[in-house]
Amino acid sequence: MEGQLTKDGRQKLILELISRQPVETQQQLQELLEENGVRCTQATLSRDLRTLGLVKQTAPGGAVRYSVNPLSAEDSDLRRLLNIARVAALSAEAAQNIIVIKTLPGLGGAVASFTDKLEQRGLVGSLAGNDTILLVMKDSETAGEFLQVILELLSGKRSLP
Repeated sequence: MEGQLTKDGRQKLILELISRQPVETQQQLQELLEENGVRCTQATLSRDLRTLGLVKQTAPGGAVRYSVNPLSAEDSDLRRLLNIARVAALSAEAAQNIIVIKTLPGLGGAVASFTDKLEQRGLVGSLAGNDTILLVMKDSETAGEFLQVILELLSGKRSLP
């Protein structure tokens, strides 16, 4: 029997867990999920890892751990990036001609890749940090329009073109 979380909730928890600590194996991740009250099968966990585009990378010191690699995420399709953005983005708001998106730690680059791939008219440039993205728009009007698109995509109220 699986825990009470929805698929999106479970995937968000997975991203939170791997951003807080090194997770080297699916077994370790499954145990961490169970410690947080979420039971899932190995097959479900494998699908979640694939959906989120998580890869094993060598960390400093030689340990292998799961992570979202923004560079590999840039080569992924838009749907995979949207899946990551839906669980990683915490908030998005506009301030004049700038949109600020807050994400889970370590996932700013992946969410920025998603916004860049949308190729929105009026996007002058973007800058991604560890957990914050700045999108510079041509003016306040285009910032408001793009913010609406982002919020609707993240909430599922709008589908990809």
